[in-house]
This record gives sequence, structure tokens and C-alpha cells, in this order.
Amino acid sequence: MKKGILLVALMALLTTANAQRGTSNATPEERAKRQTERMTEQLALTAGQQEQVYTLNMAQATKMQELRASPDREKMREAQEKFSAAISEILTPEQRVEYKKREEEMRNNRPQNGQGGGGRSRGPQ
Repeated sequence: MKKGILLVALMALLTTANAQRGTSNATPEERAKRQTERMTEQLALTAGQQEQVYTLNMAQATKMQELRASPDREKMREAQEKFSAAISEILTPEQRVEYKKREEEMRNNRPQNGQGGGGRSRGPQ
């Protein structure tokens, strides 16, 4: 009985650890694809918008991967602001409202002052 409980606990721990690792090792292509799929679902993007958003997500994922190697948070913030502005230009006014709302929610849920760990960039949720 104890071995069974221990086995279940160990499997749960390994599953959780593996799930948390999900996007940290993802390639820029994988990140861009997931982000575009998420945005398509949340914002009801048209086919044309999806193509434009994927292109921007791909460029952003590549840029952020490069910037993560350096400790310059200001450059990361600037890149995120430019990305957000570019995305907003693609969206309809209604989609823009939803995007900004989700962006703000994400900002409010993010740990402050480097607290927390592993920060996964998901974009607006």
C-alpha cells in the first residue's frame, strides 16, 4: 500500500515538473505557433490576421530568445512594447480592447521584482 502511494506521488511530481518545463525549452517556432493559436482562439483572428500575427510572434520569439541571454530588462521591455504596438495595428477595435485587457491581466499576474521562477512568456491570456 505504501509503495503504491509513493509511486502515485512520484508520478505526479514528475508529471508536474515536466509540464512546467513545457515552453522553457521550446524553439522560437514552437513559441510563435502556440502564441498564434492562443491569440486566434482568444481574439477570433481571421486567416489574414493569423498570418500577420504569426510573423510578428516569430520575430518576437526570436528576439526574446536573444535578449534572455543578457540581463538587460529594459531592452526586453522595449521589445515587448514594440511588439504590442505592432499587434494592435493588425487587430480590429474590438479585438484590440480584448488584447489590451488580457495583456493587463497578464501583467497583474506576473511576479514582481524577479520573484517567482522560470517566467514563461505567454503573451496575453
